[in-house]
Amino acid sequence: MELKTNMKLLLLTALLSWSSAQKCPGIFFNYRCHEVEILKNGINNIHQLVLNENENTLYFTFEQIASPPSRGLGYFNIDDESAGVIDGVRNATGVAIDKRRNRIYVGGSDGLYFLHENKLPEKLPVQDSIQYLFYKDYVYYINNRREAYKFDYGMVVRLPELQGQYVDQIIVDDDNNIFFLQDRNLFRVKMGTRAINSHERYTVNLITTDNNYKPYMCATSGVYVYNKYKYALDRVANIVDLREMTFNRQGEPIYVVVDNIVKLNYNPIPYIP
Repeated sequence: MELKTNMKLLLLTALLSWSSAQKCPGIFFNYRCHEVEILKNGINNIHQLVLNENENTLYFTFEQIASPPSRGLGYFNIDDESAGVIDGVRNATGVAIDKRRNRIYVGGSDGLYFLHENKLPEKLPVQDSIQYLFYKDYVYYINNRREAYKFDYGMVVRLPELQGQYVDQIIVDDDNNIFFLQDRNLFRVKMGTRAINSHERYTVNLITTDNNYKPYMCATSGVYVYNKYKYALDRVANIVDLREMTFNRQGEPIYVVVDNIVKLNYNPIPYIP
């Protein structure tokens, strides 16, 4: 078993690294060298992934083997490696975290929920069938009609910046930019305006933010961050086709490769540009 795990680590490193062995004997991400660690394997088709740092636990939605197919809500504690499935949300398709209040939000076919400390879900007054969630000051969600809303102190509000737009994913960054995906095409609009900008040269699978709401775009050509001074994307790794990614407090990425949850651990070796 140990040999099989080591071989998998070597394979992941070989496939995902874009720096030579002389420069970084692992994976180069965000101008730092990292070593690969597989946290958990065998999870089918993870849809969204967040980290609750207070308990060092990953929460994720995934595809359950059932007929008809449905999505469930799972968790994995990085410290003790305990894992399980949380019941009570039908067809869980979205998960997000309010880190300030230590609250996990979950979206499903019957609307929006939050988890109590004992991981029991409680329903909130949102009736939409939710497909995607994001949290920054408010809960942002995409429904099954691909419309963008926010849940604001018990009120559901359609995002005026995205009126008339179909949306698959949405994030809000540290500079009040709204990024959204539409059929894997990336767009950007400043909050409070309707002037939508396109980053049309990129085919993007995933948009996410780190703990400081710095925006990351995982595309078919690598991982990028948005440079607000150049109004452009800067590549920080050439790990391609990532579907889900989150970050810990140290800025180390945790992401999904096939059915594996992988963590990059910072390796403080000198970087040779």
